[in-house]
Amino acid sequence: MLRTRLLPIALAASVVVPTLATTGAAQAAVKNPQADAAMRKGIRDVARLEGNGAKAANIRIACVAVPKVNDKKPCSGSFDLVKDGKTAHYVLTKKARTFRISARAIEYRVSAKATKKVQGLPAATDLAGFLQ
Repeated sequence: MLRTRLLPIALAASVVVPTLATTGAAQAAVKNPQADAAMRKGIRDVARLEGNGAKAANIRIACVAVPKVNDKKPCSGSFDLVKDGKTAHYVLTKKARTFRISARAIEYRVSAKATKKVQGLPAATDLAGFLQ
């Protein structure tokens, strides 16, 4: 009898406790994200996801600020991806941009083409994501 009452309570506690713990982490988000920071995060995501664990290096970008919600502005510049001691150089295309979707979130689009290609790294990339 005691076991049948404790099991549902234990299951409920295992669901509620992680939920309460993650709400504190969600409040630790970026309060005022910037366009350059969003694009840098996007480049690191490209390295991790499309570069199969490559490292981003020599990130030289310039993004126009997006101060208001629904602002969409371009970014320009270049970056390198390094994997197994080999380096591929990428230049952002005119599709690269940032878009402020709310006061505390910016969407990035990393669209780049390799000028120096390396086997195992993509020749071009087009990845979108969020910084919030």
